[in-house]
Amino acid sequence: MKKQQQGAALFVVMVLLSASMVVGMTAMQSSLVDERLAGNFRSSVQAQMTAENTLSSLVNPVNTTNRNDFLGQLVANPQLLEETGGKLTGDAIAQLLQAGTLDEFIEDLLPANFDELEEEDQRQIKEALLANLELQFEVNTEEQTVTITSWDRGLRNSAARDSAIIYSYSRRETDSASWRQYQRGFIACEGMRVGGMRGGGSAEFNSFNSQVEGGINQKTGNAYLSTREEGADVFLTGNGRINGKVYSTGDLVFSSSSIVSGDAYINGLADFSGNYNALVNGDVVAEAAVGNRRKVRDHVGGELLLRSGGAGLEELEATASCDEQGVVGLYEKYLNETGVSSSGDISITDWNISEATVLSSEGLYDPHPEHSGDYVEVEGLNGESVVRVDNFKLAGSRVFQVGTKESPANIVMLVEQDFEISGGSKFIIEDGSSLTVIVKGKFLLKGGRKIEVEGNGLVVDDEKEPRAAFSLVSLYDDSLNEEGENAGVYVSGESTYYGEILAPYSHVNFVGSSHLYGSVYSRKLSVEGNNKFYHDEALGVFGVGLKEDAWCSFDDLSPLTIASPVDRLSLPNSQAEFNGKGSVPDITVTQGDLERFSSANAANDNIQGGIPDGLFSRGESAEKFHAFIEMIRTRSDTVQVQGGSVRNNTSFGSKGNEQITFVNGTINANNISGAGVLVVKGNYDAGGNPEFDGLIIVLGNYSQKGGGGRDLNGALLVAPYNASNLTFASANIEFSGGGSNDFNYDEAALRTAFNLLNDEEQASWGSCNAPPASGNGELTWSLSGWR
Repeated sequence: MKKQQQGAALFVVMVLLSASMVVGMTAMQSSLVDERLAGNFRSSVQAQMTAENTLSSLVNPVNTTNRNDFLGQLVANPQLLEETGGKLTGDAIAQLLQAGTLDEFIEDLLPANFDELEEEDQRQIKEALLANLELQFEVNTEEQTVTITSWDRGLRNSAARDSAIIYSYSRRETDSASWRQYQRGFIACEGMRVGGMRGGGSAEFNSFNSQVEGGINQKTGNAYLSTREEGADVFLTGNGRINGKVYSTGDLVFSSSSIVSGDAYINGLADFSGNYNALVNGDVVAEAAVGNRRKVRDHVGGELLLRSGGAGLEELEATASCDEQGVVGLYEKYLNETGVSSSGDISITDWNISEATVLSSEGLYDPHPEHSGDYVEVEGLNGESVVRVDNFKLAGSRVFQVGTKESPANIVMLVEQDFEISGGSKFIIEDGSSLTVIVKGKFLLKGGRKIEVEGNGLVVDDEKEPRAAFSLVSLYDDSLNEEGENAGVYVSGESTYYGEILAPYSHVNFVGSSHLYGSVYSRKLSVEGNNKFYHDEALGVFGVGLKEDAWCSFDDLSPLTIASPVDRLSLPNSQAEFNGKGSVPDITVTQGDLERFSSANAANDNIQGGIPDGLFSRGESAEKFHAFIEMIRTRSDTVQVQGGSVRNNTSFGSKGNEQITFVNGTINANNISGAGVLVVKGNYDAGGNPEFDGLIIVLGNYSQKGGGGRDLNGALLVAPYNASNLTFASANIEFSGGGSNDFNYDEAALRTAFNLLNDEEQASWGSCNAPPASGNGELTWSLSGWR
């Protein structure tokens, strides 16, 4: 019986062991499944994170310009992505991301010996990984949205996940709330204060239109105050009235009972805590708001929209430089183009002389020249008369007059030091005349004096654009000492100023009870007392002495423009000539090469250092230029030519039959001719009698041997660059022989050449950021969804 029991026990033990083994095996299988599930889940989460990280980089403010420009192109031309099915991968994504690189997303996936591999092997591994990253774009023009879906399609264990964001867009018309549309008003880049450091005063801001019935006596309520640089505040410390709108790239701070009749757009804080009666009658868009009343919104007559409370409210676009108008080189521009000499000091300061001293296109007439200078040299330039003095001072009871009723004059006065009006004097601009003062020193208007404009001539409407009859351009930099009369522009007492002030480096300081009718663009603006500021809506965009168009054409290029540093240089010593015809410098080179070109007789000594605005001066340099060249090279109707096939007498188009030609290689031939745009990838060795109407771009060295009788009408741009590191390379410029080929500025030929480009290519050349062709107004973007 005992043996039977032992056998039964053994059987039971065996059964239990078998059951344990089954349980163990099941547990092991379950553990493996769990491990695989966990691994797959981890890969899936990592894929989701990669997709979202890509979108986070795209949303990063550093990428705003690239992103919005690209989305704007899609809205204007949704067919752009048809070839790729609306997708971008790899390097195409990287081009959109200045902040957040794709290398960061794949760094942990690279093999352990990656750094030891050959460069080509590393490139192939990266390409294989990045091929799994994808951005997909879907444009919905009815709902005005662009949906961007980011995919990781298998970087880790073939796990694929996606994430998507939605950007909504709208169009701000030129008369809407977009502060960027306004070119004139009361602008202070670094900030403004209305009411003085200690408050007080009841300054008024308003607007009028001098060219409509009622003119200066009819106020329209469209004034606006704005700052431009990041963090620049608007302080309202007095009991002022802003009959219009306020745009602040920093905070808007009320420390008194000031009232804004219109809207306020604020990047930072709307601070009403300084006074119970502080009020904005329109809408307020801000990051945050604080108030003096029980509810902050009681300080707002319209809607209170806080950026921190919801998506869709973009900040104002801040500018990096106050001198967007490019006035820094304006004095030298006039000086170089006219060569006018200084007439010394003009000091008109006597009493008891009633007859006016008159400045006209003929010179200065003074009934008592012994007190104001014997002679003023006048040089003509494009319908303007240019004079130059060291100092200008008007005081006593004297009268100074620009032009006469019978002979109106357009005068540009270059002032090397200071410009001052004071005492009991009168400063008069006759009807139909205009005066632009470009002053390197300080501008002082003191003691209740007036700058008067006779008749209804506050605005002179020439063929280019409406402009103020009196324009002050201050080049004075007072950033280290800007208080009181040390400010670059100082107006005190009960003075009256008719005209505009353009002072990107100066503090404009109004003290007392003065009146201004026109506009102000300044580094800083202070209004202390009971001053009245009225913006003249009849003024056009800023354009003092400059072209009114943005850089969106070839017509600012010199007959010879060299964007690269020059190595070997040999300029013509024969009859050949570079001629900018008073519209552009004869030769434009980099600042570092200016001295080397200073003896170029063929350029009439009219040589400019510093590459012109637009493509070459926006921090994009060779990178932007390379993108433009690639657009030209790859467009469908570009005439492709191999350099070795170019023979003597080859023609690349003709006037009336202009074309875009891309020569892939060098040209070494005589008697080349053509019209339109000619791009030479290599060196260009011209001989004989070359002739061209339009723009020639040489990406190598340029040399010309002999020749005569035929000319280049337009511009020659020499700009070799290194495509791998996107920097400009050195160029050889060599002219030899006794030829007389001229290089002439021709605006019509350059504009005809520019119009051969499509909208995208034109925008790429000029960085104009023009709104898309479809629809009106400026596109604005807001992030409206993320899933």
